[in-house]
Amino acid sequence: MPREAILNVIDMLTDDLEPKTMRSHSVPASLQVLTSLRYYATGSFQQVVGNLVGLSQPTISRIVTKTSRALAAKVADFIKFPLTPREQLAVKQGFSNEFNMPNTVGCVDGTLIAIKRPSEREDAYVCRKMFHALNVQGVCDNKKRLTNLVVKWPGCTHDAYIWNNCELMNYMENHQNMGHLLGDSAYPLRQYLLTPLRNAVTPGERAFNTAHKRARQRIEDTFGRWKSRWMCIHNFDFPVGGSST
Repeated sequence: MPREAILNVIDMLTDDLEPKTMRSHSVPASLQVLTSLRYYATGSFQQVVGNLVGLSQPTISRIVTKTSRALAAKVADFIKFPLTPREQLAVKQGFSNEFNMPNTVGCVDGTLIAIKRPSEREDAYVCRKMFHALNVQGVCDNKKRLTNLVVKWPGCTHDAYIWNNCELMNYMENHQNMGHLLGDSAYPLRQYLLTPLRNAVTPGERAFNTAHKRARQRIEDTFGRWKSRWMCIHNFDFPVGGSST
């Protein structure tokens, strides 16, 4: 991360993390953020991270948990779906100019995020690749920026089920003139959700599928970049990025 971006994160989280007193050698907010970012970026053992900054593993665990919750509380400030006509127009123009896919406001897909074996409903979290995971639904724009995330479903959950039970689907159902998303064949075809044509025969149909595939690659690239930068969510037994379906 650029130095300026790190400093911005520290400023944003200082009020949430800064200890009220320096008694008992409390860890300052800046060190908490830097420690957490290193853990996120490397996916290393917390003991290793702790050795680098002179803190114990239990302390690192508490710091990462506290920082993660502080960041999660601010997610709505940064992950925003384009709701205004001006925001939507910018995304639509991007997809149209680069992929010849007009009226597209984003791409949707699911990706598997490995987790520790849960103590309850363990079998539900075993994904098709046979490890414990969450199936995270993401939507991105033409610039590979995440604009919507759903992070709550077990790894065995099908992408279509997650989509049919998310707030964004309900919103687009009631605003069908705003444009459409691009999804793979795991998703249901809707006016606001375009999927590839099955058994494309004519040159026009094959051209549509080609353009659709190139544009939808944006979400897979987004997941790949996300997991490559923050190795703590990457399962090292499988390639970085890619779809869960």
